[in-house]
Amino acid sequence: MSETFIPTTLFQEPETYTPDPRPGTLATYTTIKTNENIQINLVGSSPLYGHILTHACLYLAKYLENNADTVVRGKSILEVGAGGALPSILAARLGAQYVVSTDYPDPDLIVNIRKNITENNVQDNCSALGYIWGNDTTEIVDMLKTNTDGSKSTFDTIILSDVIFNHSEHLKLLQTCRDLLTPNKGKILVTFSPHRPKLYHADLQFFETCQQDPFNFTPHFVEMQHWSPLFKDDTDESTVELRSRVYFYILD
Repeated sequence: MSETFIPTTLFQEPETYTPDPRPGTLATYTTIKTNENIQINLVGSSPLYGHILTHACLYLAKYLENNADTVVRGKSILEVGAGGALPSILAARLGAQYVVSTDYPDPDLIVNIRKNITENNVQDNCSALGYIWGNDTTEIVDMLKTNTDGSKSTFDTIILSDVIFNHSEHLKLLQTCRDLLTPNKGKILVTFSPHRPKLYHADLQFFETCQQDPFNFTPHFVEMQHWSPLFKDDTDESTVELRSRVYFYILD
């Protein structure tokens, strides 16, 4: 698909959204293999949830550690909707060939990702770019080619950590994945928690849509774990169980 998408309402802030004046926060992830601390700066507020280190993100970080030999080491890796970019930084530390960490081109988000890359000393094999799903991928590909001496122009592993709540953007997200995934052997790692219980069915629709033309991915459900409700200010007791779930799928 060669069309460039020009979004008009992409990630549009709700009318009730008021920018949060709070300063950014610092989160710590302790590796399960070496007991090292990775410090992740998070922006003070974001309608895209870039200010939260989500349970799905933490689950995926643990998965990357436990499966580094098959999905990380020596691989070209793309993270889409990176937020604080913990998976990107961890992948770089675990021996990825090169990692490109992307999120919506909000200056605060991208500057923060670059800060995390630098402060965690992974700038030799990890970079950040602002990117809108479905748009031209030339800048991403050029960055990968440049930093792999031309040996790679697609990604062996694509990370989608808690991003499929953007239901209206599924087609664009999947098109970006199709454009950039290494044919025949690439894998897409998808984790998510239901952000809005009443729209849980729309989360799951992502895995139906991904099988359709022109994407033709095959989704594999790996597991569902119970953590704790992501949004503490949601007091609806009837949805606690659903909001506590973390799902993991692999697409190929």
